[in-house]
Amino acid sequence: MSLRRTAVTGIASLLGSRVLRRLAEIRPPDSLVAIDVAAPPPALGVRHHAVDFTEPASDQRLLELLREEEVETVVHAAFFTSPRRDSTYAHELESIGTLNLLAAAAAAGVPRVILRSFTTVYGARGDNPNFLTEEHRLQPSPALSWVRDKLEAEQHAAAFARRYPGMSVTVLRFAPLVGPGVHTFYTRIFDHRVVPLLMGYDPLVQLLHPDDAVAAFVAAIDQAPGGAYNVVPSRPIPILTAYHLAAKIPVFVPHPLAYAGADLLWAAGLGAAPGAFVDYVRYLFVADGEKARQRLGFIPRHSSRDSLTAYLRYRHPHAARPAAEAAS
Repeated sequence: MSLRRTAVTGIASLLGSRVLRRLAEIRPPDSLVAIDVAAPPPALGVRHHAVDFTEPASDQRLLELLREEEVETVVHAAFFTSPRRDSTYAHELESIGTLNLLAAAAAAGVPRVILRSFTTVYGARGDNPNFLTEEHRLQPSPALSWVRDKLEAEQHAAAFARRYPGMSVTVLRFAPLVGPGVHTFYTRIFDHRVVPLLMGYDPLVQLLHPDDAVAAFVAAIDQAPGGAYNVVPSRPIPILTAYHLAAKIPVFVPHPLAYAGADLLWAAGLGAAPGAFVDYVRYLFVADGEKARQRLGFIPRHSSRDSLTAYLRYRHPHAARPAAEAAS
């Protein structure tokens, strides 16, 4: 009987690399295939195929290797975690690359595909409910190409799930990762002593520990139930409380000025994200994790406060003590 393998894409990313390492701890290394331009650490002993998802012939290359390696499950984590100025390249990787991968998986008869997504695809809006379920409409700002590409990737996944009912397609919508090793535009907020806060707004936010994100991926690989699942921490936290725990000095800014200022900094090459991202510190996009709990058996070990404290200990040890004391 041939060995059916699990392929992991995006292993150069923090989450993709950690999922691959975790699988290598609990499975025979020969049962794992890494698909990325970057190679995995040789010590892992996993198989590797260098594939650039932005190349025109990547779909044919993916089809060949999925058949050759007899892949049973594809874990697709090749997504950017921060906005990029080269939006055309990002679109080719995330939207078109996902489309090519799904087409190759369907043609190769791969029975299971698990796709990384983000709770940002819901959009941050003033009329959002307190906890967004997976059935809620996905309506991010059309001005944000970083989120739009993730939404298109999800739409491709949903279309293939309908077209190929024999292929289980699971989408994991992760809350923003915050914890040891994480470096994104979101964590950069906590890397400054003085931070802006929108005047009159203090929304709840969810900060997911990377260990919980890896655990959710492993649970989805084991269960492969199909459908979309929110992967979120045990409890959210008000953004002003998060700033207080991080020992930051908030400067209250009127929201029209915040949008304009962020756009100016982005255009000058100094900002971490364009102005439309101000929505995500102005409005709710807090997701409900009950479906993942019931269907995947995923129970997060960390709250948003835990994740922030772990990040501070890793990145800013001088701020970790007051955060830990406030959390106790």
